Amino acid sequence: MTARLVFVGGGPKTTGLLLALAAAARADRAAFPERLEILVVDPFPAGGGRIWRHAQSPTLWMNSLAEDVTIFPDEGAEFPSLSGPSLAEWAAGRDLEHLGAPAAGLRGTDFAPRRIQAEYLGWAYARAQQELPDGFVLETVRGRALAAEPLGDRHIVSYEEYGTGHPHDSAHPRGPAAPGGAGTPRYQTVLADALVLAQGFLEVADDAETAELREQASRSGLGYTAPGYTADVDLSGLPAGEDVLVRGLGLAFVDAMMMLTEDRGGRFERVAGADGSADGPVVYHPSGREPVLWAGSGRGVPYKSKLGHRPEGLRIGPTRWLTADTVRGLCGADGTVDCETVLFPLLEAELAHAHYAELATRYEGRTTASAEEYGRLFADWHRAFVAGEPVTAQRCRAEWIRFAEWTVPDPADRFDLSGLDRPFAGASFASQEEFEAEVAWHTRAEIDRAADARYSQDAAVFFALVSAYYVTRELVGQGVFTSADRIRNVDGRFHGLFSYIASGPPPERLENLLALHRAGIVRFLGADVRVRVDAGDPAFVATSGAHPDEVRARWLVDARLAPVSAARATDTLLRGLLEDGHLLLEDSGGGAAKLVADADCRAVRPDGGTQRSLFLVGPSVAGGVAEAFTRPGIDGRVFRENARMVRSLQHVLSPQRASTAAPYA
Repeated sequence: MTARLVFVGGGPKTTGLLLALAAAARADRAAFPERLEILVVDPFPAGGGRIWRHAQSPTLWMNSLAEDVTIFPDEGAEFPSLSGPSLAEWAAGRDLEHLGAPAAGLRGTDFAPRRIQAEYLGWAYARAQQELPDGFVLETVRGRALAAEPLGDRHIVSYEEYGTGHPHDSAHPRGPAAPGGAGTPRYQTVLADALVLAQGFLEVADDAETAELREQASRSGLGYTAPGYTADVDLSGLPAGEDVLVRGLGLAFVDAMMMLTEDRGGRFERVAGADGSADGPVVYHPSGREPVLWAGSGRGVPYKSKLGHRPEGLRIGPTRWLTADTVRGLCGADGTVDCETVLFPLLEAELAHAHYAELATRYEGRTTASAEEYGRLFADWHRAFVAGEPVTAQRCRAEWIRFAEWTVPDPADRFDLSGLDRPFAGASFASQEEFEAEVAWHTRAEIDRAADARYSQDAAVFFALVSAYYVTRELVGQGVFTSADRIRNVDGRFHGLFSYIASGPPPERLENLLALHRAGIVRFLGADVRVRVDAGDPAFVATSGAHPDEVRARWLVDARLAPVSAARATDTLLRGLLEDGHLLLEDSGGGAAKLVADADCRAVRPDGGTQRSLFLVGPSVAGGVAEAFTRPGIDGRVFRENARMVRSLQHVLSPQRASTAAPYA
C-alpha cells in the first residue's frame, strides 16, 4: 500500500517536520504505510525557503548568536527525535568565508549572515531525507502550489513546476512566483492523502493606509515602497543623493540601510582610536550612489542593541510571576483574560523583579537592599493581584517603586518599563536637528551599555522578557486571549516591546548606523512620526510629535513587514480554500485575522468541524507556533508541536487508511 503526503512550502517549518517524521518512522516503522511518497513544493530552495534562501545579500545578518540557533530538538526529548548540531556547532570547522563569515570561521558568539543559515537549513533538510527509512520517498519540486480541492478526506493538489533560472534564484526576486526565462511551467496534479500548508510568511493585499498611499503617490508622481520582506523589496529605484523618508527603525530598516549603502559600493572601516588602539570609531566611505535616509518611527530610536555579555547564572527559564497557572487562574467565565489588566501588570512585575534581584545579588553598593527584600515586596503584590484585590495590589506596586527609590541611589539603576519602552515619550525639542543630536547620543550610549557587563541587570531583564514571551505564546495557543485582544496587545504591543528590547540588531549594525549618520547619509527624523501627501507641491511630508519641523521628500519607504494576515493573504491556494468554505478565520480578527486549527494543527472548517487530513502551520495560524527553529536547551514549543502533528499524520497515513497514490489527472 502507498500513501502520499504533500507539503506546500519547503522552508524550515517543513524541514523540522520532516526531521520529526523521520524519527517517528524509525522508532515505529510498522505504524506507517509500506510506501510513503512525500512531495514538497516551494518556489525557493528547500530547507531555508524564501526567508532563509542562499540568494540574498551577505550584508543581511541574523540577529541571534550562532550558538543560540538550532532546528534540532534537545537531546533527551520525550518524543522520538533526531538530535543534531546548533548553527554554531555545524559551522565549526567549515570554510564559510564565501558566504560572508569571517575568514577565521564562524564562532558561537558571531551573528551569522543569513546565507549561512540557508546552508545550515539546507543541510538539515538533506539530513532529514537521509534519515527517512526504506519505503519513504521524498521528491522536492521547485514550483508554486495553485489549488487544493477536497476529495473526501483527501485533496487534489495542483501546482506548476519551474525550470532553472527563474527569479527566485537571484538575490532580489521581483514580482510573483514565475518561471521567468525558464520556459513554460509544467502543470501537475496529484492526490494527497495528507496535505500540510506551511507557506510561512504570506504576501498580503494592501491595508487601507497602504492602498491610499500607493494611489496618492501614483497620482502625484511620487515614489512609495510598501511594507514587505526587505530582501524582496526593490530599492533600486531610490536615486543617489535624494532625500528618502523611511518609516521604521527596526530590523527591516537595518536591512534596507545596508542594501542602500554597502550593497551600493560603500565601505565601513573601523579606524584606530585616539589612544592608538584598534577600538576606534567606525567610518563610512561612500560610493556616491547612496540616497539620504530620513528615518523615524513611533519611538524615534533604533531597536536596542543585542547584548555583548552573558553573565553567569542568567538563562531563559521558568517565570516567577507571569506564569501559565497564574494567568489561567485569573480567567473569567469565558475562559479568557484581558491583556491590559492581567498580562501587562504581571509582565512588569516579572521584569522589575528580575532587574532588582540581579542588582542586589551581583553588586555591592548599587542597592542597599537584598534580593530577599525585593522578593517579599513582589510576593505581597502578587498575592493581592491574584486574589482580586486591586486597591491592595496598587498599594503594593507603589511600595516596590518607593522602596527602589530609597534603596537604589543611582536613578539609572532603577527599573522603569515605560521609560525603557519609550525613551523620548513626552519630550519636546526645539528642532529636528536638536532631536537628531539626542538620538545619536542615545544610540551611542545604548551600544556602550550593551557591551558593559556592569549592567547585567539588562541581561536579567532580557532573559525574563524572553521567558515571559514564551509563556505568553503558550497561552495564546491555549486560547486564553480573545482574537481582538491578542491582535492588539500580544501580536501588537507585547511583540513590539519584545522586538525593541530583545530582538534588536547586532551591535556592529548600530555602529554602522552611527557611521552613516556622521557621513550625513542617515538622518533621524523624529518620534511619533506622521506622513501625509502634499498634492499641491507634490511631496511626502513628515512631521514628528517631538519637534516642530517638517521634512519633505519625493520618496517614502515603509521599512517593516506587513502584519501577518490570513484574511488578506494573496496566496491562490489559501484564497481558494477560504472562498470555498473549507477554512475558518478567527472571530473578531478583522483584516488581521488568522486561520483556525486545532491543537494537532488540523484545519478547522467554518462549521466547527476539523479537516482530518489538512494541516496548517506557521505564523498565519491563530495560536500556532510562528517560529521554526529556536534556542538549544529550552524545550522549544516548536518541537512539541512538530511531534504532535507527526502523531496526527501517522494516524491519517496509517496502513489501514493508505490508498494507491497514483497521480490524479
